[in-house]
Amino acid sequence: TDTTNTLAAVVAAATTPFIIVAIPIAVAVAVAAVGAPAAPAAAPVLFARLDALDGAVARLLDALGEVQYTFQKLKSTAGAGCTVEQAASCMEDSTLYLWSDMVGALAKVATSGIAGAFFEAGDDVQGGHVYGLANLAAFLAQTMHETIQYDACDENNWSDASTVRSVGGTEYTAAAACGQLGQSYQDYTCSDMVDPQTGDAISAEDLQCTVDPNMVAVAETSAGWYGAPGPLFCAPRSLVPAAPRWDYGGWCPSTGASWDQAAKFDPPFDTASRGAIHYGPGASTAHVPPEVLSAKPSYLDYVVESIDQGTGESCLLDGTCCMDVANQRAGSWRSCEGGGCPNGALPDLVERGWEARTDVEGCCWWGRGAIQTTGVCNFGKLNYFLGAKAAAKGKAALYPQVDFCRDPGAICRAEHPDLKWVAGFFYWLNDVQPYDVRGGNYRATLRAWVDNGADVVDHSLVDFASGVVNRGCHDAPAEGAGGADPCGNGEVHAQEKRRVNFKHVWRAFTAAGVTGAPAGGGSCCLGEASETGGSGKDEDAFSRRQLFVRCAKAQVRFRVE
Repeated sequence: TDTTNTLAAVVAAATTPFIIVAIPIAVAVAVAAVGAPAAPAAAPVLFARLDALDGAVARLLDALGEVQYTFQKLKSTAGAGCTVEQAASCMEDSTLYLWSDMVGALAKVATSGIAGAFFEAGDDVQGGHVYGLANLAAFLAQTMHETIQYDACDENNWSDASTVRSVGGTEYTAAAACGQLGQSYQDYTCSDMVDPQTGDAISAEDLQCTVDPNMVAVAETSAGWYGAPGPLFCAPRSLVPAAPRWDYGGWCPSTGASWDQAAKFDPPFDTASRGAIHYGPGASTAHVPPEVLSAKPSYLDYVVESIDQGTGESCLLDGTCCMDVANQRAGSWRSCEGGGCPNGALPDLVERGWEARTDVEGCCWWGRGAIQTTGVCNFGKLNYFLGAKAAAKGKAALYPQVDFCRDPGAICRAEHPDLKWVAGFFYWLNDVQPYDVRGGNYRATLRAWVDNGADVVDHSLVDFASGVVNRGCHDAPAEGAGGADPCGNGEVHAQEKRRVNFKHVWRAFTAAGVTGAPAGGGSCCLGEASETGGSGKDEDAFSRRQLFVRCAKAQVRFRVE
């Protein structure tokens, strides 16, 4: 099938240049190097190359080759209660997050790894890949909520009125790029560490990115609701002296051409739809008329000139409004009295020197990727272990041409469609898989969920992952539940939606026949009819859980009619 050939190709591409490792995360031992990829026409040969991989990884990738899944994003008309289970009415296909890109990224992090850490793919026994599937479902449940439903790679400006009430600052200030909810992304620095691959000491200064006050960056993606803020950006004060705020009111013409448009712009912009005249995505100016670019050659030049110009047809034709994103329907930049519009600053952060910002100088470290990679430390680690710095040190680098410190926005650009996934897996490998706090161990929870029946009604695995991802705490309370908060980090946001995501993915795996369960079922083993010749439903002798464990260990697959 096309899916199978695509998987074979991405596995070949992902593994060819790198050393293959066949043992768990804690120890990195190179066991084999993969040779040159086979010719594209020889798909069976490419699939045979999976034998050269760690057996568990090969089994997982083979299973994923049977899965066809389309990620969904919210429609602009979707209500707050929309979930993936109602996708037909309130969602549509994502244009940014593709299954093939995800599988390609997974092949890389499961075989080459990142900084000695590898995606937990399961066991090299028949059915052992189910652990890897469960790990992936837990990961996707988070990404589907955090970014995929919004079709966003860059962090959105979500500093709304409720956020301002919590931490102060200004609603939808451009200084959100520096940090939202009282955070300061450029102050998320590293600690000294030991290189897990070489055993050498790495100083924090060598690991993290250096803040460059002259860096300029514009987000590739932004929120898409009516009047939503434009993309986050950073720039020196010499270019953007003070951070404006976003006013989501007004009206922007987004269809048809204006009656005098031909007098303003030369072809092809003379007859272009007004919604097709805009800056971006990112630093692109391909959709901006030369007549506008002559005075405002970059998006940031436009931002400065558009402040307090409002919205409407006239200022759009003048190039001073309604050009922040494609098909902009409302919204504009406004100034704040007395200078820049400050972001929020929590009191405990201010005590550490993290004060509210009224500019965007050096503020280029907002979240990017499937699970938002944020701060100078995390981008520095990507560069040190995956990017240009790894290559400069003579290490095997997945992205030797990408300097994540000079260009953090590379994560979200089209040149590397799998990179936003790799960045998300990087977080998963470093923060979720090794999590072991106060008796809460992620790997043990993963194993137990599968061994106990892999039942989607059992929320232990997805809830554990949701707590770690959303609050850094495996047993954080659910939103609105009240009760004890062991970590003091607050309640898990949208726990139920994350559960629904997990269930949806797992049922897609089951429908593809790769979990060992009947299509539509929730667990991997429902009975023993094939082995015993009986009904397979002898509840007196075995509980459903015992049945699963017995037949899983025997590596027997069933389909109970």
